[in-house]
Amino acid sequence: MRTRDRRLGMDQAISRRDFLNGVSVAIGASLLPACTRSGEPIVEGPSAYYPPAETGMRGSHAGSFEVAHAAVQGQQWVAEKTDEHYDLVVVGAGISGLSAAHIYRRDVNPNARILILDNHDDFGGHAKRNEFTIDGRTLLGLGGTMYIEASNSYPAVAKQVMHELGIDAERYSEFHHEGLFKSLGMEKRAVFFDRDTFGADYLAVGGRGYTDAFDEAPLSASANEELKRLFADEEDYLAGMTPTERRAVLESHSWRDYLKSFAGIGDEALTFLQRWSHGVWAIGADALPGWLAWIEGYPGFAGMDIGYANEEGAEESGVDFYYPDGNASVARLLVRKLVPGCAPGDSMEDIVMARFDYSKLDQETNPARIRLNSTVVGLSHQNGDLGGDLDVTYVNANLGRTVTASKVVWAGYHAMLPHVCPDVPEDQAAAQGSSVRAPLVYTNVLVRNWRSFVDLGFWRVFCPGSFFHSIRVNRPVSIGDYRFSQSPDEPVVLHLQHIPTAPGLPAPDQFRAGRRALLETSFDTFERHVREQLDSVLGPGGFDPARDIAAITVNRWPHGYALSVDTESGDVAWWPEYWQHERRPWVDARRSIGNIAIANTDASSNAMTESAIEEAHRAVSELM
Repeated sequence: MRTRDRRLGMDQAISRRDFLNGVSVAIGASLLPACTRSGEPIVEGPSAYYPPAETGMRGSHAGSFEVAHAAVQGQQWVAEKTDEHYDLVVVGAGISGLSAAHIYRRDVNPNARILILDNHDDFGGHAKRNEFTIDGRTLLGLGGTMYIEASNSYPAVAKQVMHELGIDAERYSEFHHEGLFKSLGMEKRAVFFDRDTFGADYLAVGGRGYTDAFDEAPLSASANEELKRLFADEEDYLAGMTPTERRAVLESHSWRDYLKSFAGIGDEALTFLQRWSHGVWAIGADALPGWLAWIEGYPGFAGMDIGYANEEGAEESGVDFYYPDGNASVARLLVRKLVPGCAPGDSMEDIVMARFDYSKLDQETNPARIRLNSTVVGLSHQNGDLGGDLDVTYVNANLGRTVTASKVVWAGYHAMLPHVCPDVPEDQAAAQGSSVRAPLVYTNVLVRNWRSFVDLGFWRVFCPGSFFHSIRVNRPVSIGDYRFSQSPDEPVVLHLQHIPTAPGLPAPDQFRAGRRALLETSFDTFERHVREQLDSVLGPGGFDPARDIAAITVNRWPHGYALSVDTESGDVAWWPEYWQHERRPWVDARRSIGNIAIANTDASSNAMTESAIEEAHRAVSELM
């Protein structure tokens, strides 16, 4: 091993390589209960199977996608027909699928037999939980869906489910250590300029404005002035135009093109801004529509009127609520309600530290059963009767099995359904195929202390040219028996984000290229980037990657945010409320097919938790 690799800690015995390329998945699957020909567990499985504690490559882990890819390419499986029949089978154990099971039991049949199938080794879909243990203490990271945003703006059906789960978002101030970072002097803005992009490594730490410390940054004088002018955001670059004319400009230009053509921002400054939108929209400034940048409040618009009703700051939006594991706790609350006995507790607080017994998820006596590591490869109405029962075939441990159902809710990716269900009409299959998903990576790094952040004066940093565009300390939240580290000398989880894009291509093509790149990127590559970037950014504060990194978990999502594309114009339905076309492919895609109803965020082109729940409610309503 090279000297630099040793200095970075690539030889350290942390929890990561033992789980490379899905080794842990294979081991974990072997710990699940063995099944009879009917699919019933023979014996209760051991409690050692506990996916949240796995490190290494998570998210779409090895073992979770290969069967689906093979099905898309035409592979078929000989399936053994079991004697299992369910009132409802739900495909997908994400928040939408779990909500559909909950709502079905609430509104249709409280005694319904329900089976939930999911291709991953854990439930929750993108609401993924990462657990770390150090010195006998458990720390949490979010591996996907981050938080409950603007809870009061949720649709009524989503608010009701949240209420039934016992979640009161207005209590967030009870759990959030609001003044902790401020008390430690960590409120400065920070930007890291990397040498590969900007010519030199430089950490700019300033006041509350991003450009406060740019005078010594590796930027030309003109780029520095352009960025300062832009972030001051005092100039209307479309002065003299009517709101309609302004809107036409922003609807026909990307944010980058608008800034270049109308604000006079040069290429060097635009390089700085390219990844500004990565964290929210998983796309760069070159493909982010100008009107969407305006809605987001990005710099360059000086409060101009473009004829849209900007709802930013609406009075009744409510608070944003963060669990330490993101919305994985929402999924856990749903599972605990669906499967009594799988976890202790009964409140929104105790769910955070509740230890789930995964061997209880798929027991015959359950009112609802959750079967993991099971990819659906066949779905059809028996004898072609759209009013009759359905055959549902899934693959688990390379074996095909078929169960029957009276009703099905498809809460998986829409683009997958036509490949496994011959009952999908041709026009609807085309609409479902228009759904694309933006790839993204959430990486959690357990470090032994966060003293370097305190010494440098910030808790998050924007890295406009680096592999990870952002690094931050997890939000300081203590809830139930879970306690956030109160001292910077205690361990903490860092959250790093990476968005694989292909700038210059249309957004849908960037998503596809990014997905391919992501599946080809090894864990070893991610680890090296983690160590090199943390060393460069935090090294001036005393951080030592070989000494201070205790564990790394990479949550890769080749199919991340759900979006729909208009095939005629190529437009992406970033924000359906502002859609300019009569054609709404996501609406056409979600039509029920006989006794199959369709949920998930693909059905709304809106990758938000409230949309997942709302689409689950609509799907169940169509089956009533």
